[in-house]
Amino acid sequence: MYKKIFCLACLFVVLSLAGNATAQILVHYKLDEESGNIAVDSSGKGNDGIIGAEPNWVEGWIDGALNFSETDANNITLPAGNMGLRSDTGTVAFWVNMDDVPGGINTIFWGGDNTTGGGFGPENEMHIHVEITVADIWEGGEFGFYLRGDPNNVHLHSDPNKGDTAGNVPVSPILLPDGQWHHIAGTWGNEDGNAKLYFDGQLLHEIPYDWTKISYPLTNIFIGQMGGGGRIFNGLLDDIQIYGGALTEEQIQIVMAGGEIINLKAALPEPANQGKEVPRDTPLSWLAGDKADTHNVYFGDNFDDVSEASISDPRSVLVSENQTGVTVTLPDLLEFNKTYYWRVDEVNAPPESGINRGSVWSFTTVNFVVVDDFEGYTDYAPDDIFTTWKDGYGTDDNGALIGYDAPDIDAGEHFVETTIIHGGTQSMPYFYNNDAKYSEAWRTLDLVRDWTADDIVSLSLWFRGNPPYVGSFTEDPAGTYTITSTGTDIWGGLDEFHFAFKQADVAVKIITKVDSLQNTNAFAKAGVMIRDTLDADSKYVGVFITPENGVRFQYRNTVGGVTEREFVEGITAPQWVSLERTSGGLIRANYSADGITWERFSLIQLAVTKPVYAGLAVTSHDISLTCEAVFSEVSFSGTNVGEQWADQDIGMLSNDAEPMYVALYNSTGEPAVVYHDDPNAALINTWTEWVIPLQKFADQGVDLTDVDKIAIGFGDKDNLQLNSGDGTMYFDDIRLYRPLPPVVVDVENFSFELPGTEKIKGWNGEGVAGTPAVDIPGWSSDDVVVDSGVETGYTPTDGDWTAFLMSGDPSVWQLTGHTITEDDVLELKVDARITWAATNLLMSLYYDDNGTRVPIATSQVTLTDAMQEYSLLFSAAGAPASVGKQIGIEFSNSSSGDTWIGLDNVRLAAPAE
Repeated sequence: MYKKIFCLACLFVVLSLAGNATAQILVHYKLDEESGNIAVDSSGKGNDGIIGAEPNWVEGWIDGALNFSETDANNITLPAGNMGLRSDTGTVAFWVNMDDVPGGINTIFWGGDNTTGGGFGPENEMHIHVEITVADIWEGGEFGFYLRGDPNNVHLHSDPNKGDTAGNVPVSPILLPDGQWHHIAGTWGNEDGNAKLYFDGQLLHEIPYDWTKISYPLTNIFIGQMGGGGRIFNGLLDDIQIYGGALTEEQIQIVMAGGEIINLKAALPEPANQGKEVPRDTPLSWLAGDKADTHNVYFGDNFDDVSEASISDPRSVLVSENQTGVTVTLPDLLEFNKTYYWRVDEVNAPPESGINRGSVWSFTTVNFVVVDDFEGYTDYAPDDIFTTWKDGYGTDDNGALIGYDAPDIDAGEHFVETTIIHGGTQSMPYFYNNDAKYSEAWRTLDLVRDWTADDIVSLSLWFRGNPPYVGSFTEDPAGTYTITSTGTDIWGGLDEFHFAFKQADVAVKIITKVDSLQNTNAFAKAGVMIRDTLDADSKYVGVFITPENGVRFQYRNTVGGVTEREFVEGITAPQWVSLERTSGGLIRANYSADGITWERFSLIQLAVTKPVYAGLAVTSHDISLTCEAVFSEVSFSGTNVGEQWADQDIGMLSNDAEPMYVALYNSTGEPAVVYHDDPNAALINTWTEWVIPLQKFADQGVDLTDVDKIAIGFGDKDNLQLNSGDGTMYFDDIRLYRPLPPVVVDVENFSFELPGTEKIKGWNGEGVAGTPAVDIPGWSSDDVVVDSGVETGYTPTDGDWTAFLMSGDPSVWQLTGHTITEDDVLELKVDARITWAATNLLMSLYYDDNGTRVPIATSQVTLTDAMQEYSLLFSAAGAPASVGKQIGIEFSNSSSGDTWIGLDNVRLAAPAE
């Protein structure tokens, strides 16, 4: 066992090696307290943790440790709001000792921007956990590090040969539960772009992790459980350290010995580095270096100035010198849609006086004005949503209602929606009912009234509806039952499926044969279920057949808790499944190919209230698709149940299609109303942006310089219908957008300029046919040319030089620095002419695929003797494989014989309207 004398001997090494460290220590729990419910933070940051249940202090690897179990210290809640840890970069490290893997999955570390995360999304989260035994998948005791970074979620295993696919057969796993102490560390945001998993001080596994895809703050952090409160850890933990940056392998080894990495630089910037859509009035803040006394802050819109400025050469970007606090409020609003750069130099106090130069961070400001982002509403007047948004409450002709009715505030419910959100943490729930009514909700505007200011051109709002009702349960012929359902899944803390059930005593047994199941998704499910309530977050047990992922035994032991599971691959319909709950709560779950010989899953306990609901369940695992499953041979052996079946959707809302509109009002006159182009917009169940040109409202006579009120509605006021539709919608992020500046791709040496006066043949310094060996900046060819290059005197349209290309010579090309986005529409333009007997120029755009040029747009144009402009249009929508790749430009002389063409002034930009 390591002792303190060893750790103290390491401290000199820690300080001497960490002078250039960029990771800031946030928490160090030595867990040596021996009593009490506080995990004391020894890092000096004051981030003490609260220990749940009754702490069991034991001997550890370095002095004391904490024993986690079902009844002892089942979690530590960290003060995440004070820490500033983000998904962008960080490190978590700890000593762990496990004898076995009791219960389900064991979670050691969990962090996210929510409190519902159950393991693998869709919530923003990351965690380190230990897997239970699952046939052909986990041997039991393999540990993993999961990070959500859509669209590239990352899962590092202690079985690196599995790669990033959790469901592969074990290859060479390291299994944690051996009764020995081991050190585990996970890092993300490393300079090489990889997330890394370390075991006993050595790099075990690494995978690319692009945090820019989805950057979020870890506003909730737990040790010993998932965000949703389940999958608790069973074992010993010691010496937990968390850093706001990615440590190196050498630093991990220092941490492993109980030392701390001391960081002298500023860290954890807010706004986050490379952040997007940052408010124009945002303050700058950071985490101070461990030895900082004061701070010098540089800020501006020029990278070079911010990077190179100093106290003696401030370059007009030194905004605060020798500041004691870690926040700077800028004096003026920032410009729209502009990238800014900033740097914080830390000034150490004596005796370690000196300046530690900070990294250059950047962010880009918004290009919009917020009308309502729904973030400022609380549960109490005057800040509740009802004070601002008005609806049809108490009226006979308006069926709109805003906000949830009578939420249980003490239980964490609110008038606004906090789970189904587009951005931030809140959205507005909207209920419409158009039975002989219309539905309209509105808010009066106070500050944002002039909708012509700041060059605003469009209104944007995000909405999400629900699909139409499709669930059904039929018996035809007698004894054969067909269920149809949509639903995202039976999983996590909330379920979405169709349930056909009978009420039963707490002692219940149900058996059925799943004859068939449509493959709407590899994880579509059909099977038997015993459920405590009909709520989406109810406790339950179920045995399900899937199209491609075998038979699955699943259970949720606590209301709203995570779902645990066991499964066996290779099992498909037709298949028998059964569930039995004894009066004492013991659950037996089985499956069988013939209904005679049964295979059993593990025994578990499930506490329920009387009566329970037992029956047949189906989910499509894809809310946009309808899944059909057929059951037969259904029996409730020895169970007291009623004769009649009941059926309903669980956890799913459904909408009727009603036309959706936005209306703008002035203080006098009729409103201007714009309807959504899709009459079924209310049935769209993913967040969708609706962009409306403001001119559509102006054309109806509304004065955009003084907009008094905005309304969102469903139906037609002038044509009310009986038995019309109802439904639930969600709205978020109502904004006014300025026009985006046109995309202009930087083309290096776009006019083929070259210092000097001599004609140059070749592109890569070949020195062809006695000409000087000179590179032509920005341009390349794949081989030595015969007679192509740059020259003067042939009617250049920019500068003095033009390119000349000989037929038969290799093409000339340039890979730009522009990464193609899914919305890109780009136009390549070039000035070209015949210089000798040529006829055709081949223009191409390509994307780079690991060094291979893949064409995405080509055009062969016919030339004339005079310089003329030629163009080629490209849309990323027609080449989805190019998205995320760099775009390049290529030209060649496609004429026959010995011919030459001239080129100049190459441009690549969004086309003019």
